[in-house]
Amino acid sequence: MNDSTPNPPVGLPKLDPVAVHFALGSDVRWPIVKLLADGRALNTSEVAAAFGRDLDGIGKQLHVLAAAGVVALQRGKDQRQAVYSIPAARRPAPGVLDYGFCVIDLNKA
Repeated sequence: MNDSTPNPPVGLPKLDPVAVHFALGSDVRWPIVKLLADGRALNTSEVAAAFGRDLDGIGKQLHVLAAAGVVALQRGKDQRQAVYSIPAARRPAPGVLDYGFCVIDLNKA
C-alpha cells in the first residue's frame, strides 16, 4: 500500500485524516479551533467562558481535538493548569493551519 499522505510540518507527528476531519466537523469544536488559531494557549475554563458553555462539555470537546492532534495539550501540575493551543509549526502564516494532509485558510472562511 502506498502512503501518499504529505509529510506533516517539521517536528510534528503525522495525523490520521479521518480523526482530524471528525474533530473539525463539529459546530462546537470548529469555533474552538478558530479561537486558538492565533497561537494563544487557553485552559478549559477560559475556552468555556469565551463561548458561554459549561466546563465539562467544553472539556470533552477539547479532549477530542487533542486526541486527534488538532490542538496540543500542555499538562500542568493538575488538570486545572492544563492549556490547549495550536503549535506554531501548524500555523505557517496568520490565519493558516497546516495539518500535513490539508491546509486550512481561515482568512477565506
